[in-house]
This record gives sequence, C-alpha cells and structure tokens, in this order.
Amino acid sequence: MISFAKKYGENVYSQNGEDGILLEILKRLKMLKGVCVEFGGHDGSYCSNTKILKEAGWTSYMYDVCPLNKEVEERKITPENVNDLPKCNVLSIDVDGEDFRIWQAYKGKPEIVIIEINSSFPPDVYHYSKETGCSYSLMNKLGSDNGYFLLCHVGNMIFVDKKFKELFPEVKGDSSRDFDLYFNNSWLQIA
Repeated sequence: MISFAKKYGENVYSQNGEDGILLEILKRLKMLKGVCVEFGGHDGSYCSNTKILKEAGWTSYMYDVCPLNKEVEERKITPENVNDLPKCNVLSIDVDGEDFRIWQAYKGKPEIVIIEINSSFPPDVYHYSKETGCSYSLMNKLGSDNGYFLLCHVGNMIFVDKKFKELFPEVKGDSSRDFDLYFNNSWLQIA
C-alpha cells in the first residue's frame, strides 16, 4: 500500500524506500537472519535492495551481467537458469525486461519478493514484453498466483507470502482493483 511505503520507506542503499520497507517486513516476520538473492545488483551497493541485509549478517548472493565489483558475481539470470540459484528468504529481481518470465519460471518460495516492473504503464494495463518489461496488473496477478500478497509498489513491487498477511493489518482493499491504494502514480508516464 502507498501508506505503508510512506510510513516505513527509507533508503540506505535502495532507491525507493525498499530498505526501510524490507526491515519492517522482517521485523514483523521475526526474521533476524536468512539468505538473500539479488540479481541486477551492479556494484552490490548502489540501488541495492539487499545490501542492508548483507551488512546485518545475512548470507547474500548478488549477480549481474556486468558487475562493477567483486561482491557481485558475473552471471546472466534467465528463466532457464533461475532455479540454479540458492534457496532464499528474500529474492530481488531487477533485470530490465524479463523479470516477469524469470519469476514465472522460479520454483522457490522466498518469504519476500521484490521485483521490478515497468511502472510507466497505467495500473489497469496487462502487458509484458522482453523489451519493455511487465506492467503492474500482470505482475500483481503472477504474485497472487504464486501465493503472495502485494504489500506495496514503489517502482518495484514488494510481495510477501500470503501466510503472513495477518501480520500486516493495515493492508486494505484489493491490489488488483484499488489502484489508488497501491499504485504509486509518480512513476506513471502519460503520453
């Protein structure tokens, strides 16, 4: 929800408040340690959604096709090899295009998934292409089909396993139609 993101959003390394949101989720899940996997991590710090966890002692795996330092392993993650990754509690997907197909192919069940979408599409549009990425509504449907609820949209969408929904009583409405509660319009590009 937009209100959740506004209340807890904070950047240390992340771009759009994901650090603070993630820490609040983990606090409610009482998850102090775990495994995080992030791909699309470039240098392992700038705009990273999991660096804050690595610093807190989590086991961290970061991948990128063009890594900028040794913290990040050079590897292209695709729908065909995504299931070769380590099992994790937090998964962050940011590959600028195939994010939808990668998550669709993934068989793991982390507690939290942070995934990039193309937020320039209006929230009621169902769209995916390798070149332009995935829209809010289509990714939201995939998240629901995979057993998650949408906690918030901050450019990335942040999903939490449905078994934890009672820990988030402030979550109201239906993310598939109450766009005013969930979709951050500051990303919307109107042609």
